[in-house]
Amino acid sequence: MRRLLLAALAAIALAGPALAEEPARPIRWLVGLPAGSGPDLLTRLLAERLAPRLGRPIVVENRPGAAGNIAAAALARAPADGSTLGTLLAATVAINRHLYRDLGFDPARDFTPISHFASFPGVLLVNPSVPVETLAEFAAWARAQPQAPLCATGGAGVVPHLALAWLMREIGARCEFVHYRGSPEAQRDLIAGRVGVLMDGLPTSLPGLAAGRSRGVAVTSLQPSALAPDVPAIAASLPGFEALSWIAVGAPAGLPEPLAAQIEAAVAQAMQDPALLERFRALGVEPAASGRAALAARIAAEDARWGAVVRDVGITLD
Repeated sequence: MRRLLLAALAAIALAGPALAEEPARPIRWLVGLPAGSGPDLLTRLLAERLAPRLGRPIVVENRPGAAGNIAAAALARAPADGSTLGTLLAATVAINRHLYRDLGFDPARDFTPISHFASFPGVLLVNPSVPVETLAEFAAWARAQPQAPLCATGGAGVVPHLALAWLMREIGARCEFVHYRGSPEAQRDLIAGRVGVLMDGLPTSLPGLAAGRSRGVAVTSLQPSALAPDVPAIAASLPGFEALSWIAVGAPAGLPEPLAAQIEAAVAQAMQDPALLERFRALGVEPAASGRAALAARIAAEDARWGAVVRDVGITLD
């Protein structure tokens, strides 16, 4: 018996180092947009900084489609053990439930919000042939058109779509919406003059603005953006008008508190990296780590606000 006990202890001692040296299981990070999109690039930049802080490799997995709902549903179904994270977008957790009858997930119950990490405003753009430079001129021009002008967005149900619908309602004008499969197609048609108006994210709009191929009328942040300081805010004419696209880290509901706190702290540390902040700003976004409580409050507030906008404007995508 003594020999058996000693043999068992020896086996455990030999197995210990082998188990310690076993590679950590990768974290899967779901993104509901294609590889190369803005949120995808930002996610990958953050994931590079998070992996060493969490002690595990991170593999970004793109699950595009259905306005981000496919990836969000997969995140909601994943085990709440820290093995799966997801990129939460404003549209995914604060807008889509007001536009679609069946999401396959409940934004209020199926996720653990971790931290916001980037945001950016939209910008109202016109083709240079459209004779407007200010929001007042745009409103007068849009109301005077015998037919509703063609107004482009990078996709139905995204923040810029709702922002433009909200704006047109506020100025008493109409739009015939043309929804593209992403910002690049919409930007190309605006520059080519196939549509006269586009509401898009500021990051994807900066090249056209800098080259003079499009004209910025107003941004959807409360103040002008440092990236486009000459473009005034819609809020200067319509107080309180704000429509920001934002990106956050989330996990499945039920994530244990120690894991949630660990990931939250790792995001906060990563977002203090000057090189990362510089990369974010170079892509046209404002970096910031909010933490769990602030992100949960933001989701609740924007869910209420966008729900009211959808009802008032009468948008449905089902």
